[in-house]
Amino acid sequence: MAPSPFKLLAAAALCAFAAGMGDAQPARLPASVLAPPAQRFAAHPYKSALSAVANYQSCGVHARRGALVEITETLRSIEAAAVAKGLGPTLERLRQEYYELRAVSTMAACAWGPRRALAGARGALADFRAWVAAQPG
Repeated sequence: MAPSPFKLLAAAALCAFAAGMGDAQPARLPASVLAPPAQRFAAHPYKSALSAVANYQSCGVHARRGALVEITETLRSIEAAAVAKGLGPTLERLRQEYYELRAVSTMAACAWGPRRALAGARGALADFRAWVAAQPG
């Protein structure tokens, strides 16, 4: 009796898969020679700042009003400095990517509590400010 065509196909696929599973490892480059990630939703200081400010804003009544105004105004002033350097289109693209990611993700309101959320927002804003300062313009 001849084996069924399905069994032959399954055996051939298994052989082809096993043949591709050699011991060869891909060449590895040191991290120092690699460029920043180019993926569309890769982390970026601007997206981190947007996320951290939104996280603190989500603290609602637990957020201190003065701190909320401070980080919101800081974000806007850094954005204005970036636009003055000609980075407006880049910020717009990054903002759109951030909004697209937020549309399909979940975020715990006021993650880690208001104190850590505020500290995270201030840290992310400092990183964003440093990124803008490092850009030519």
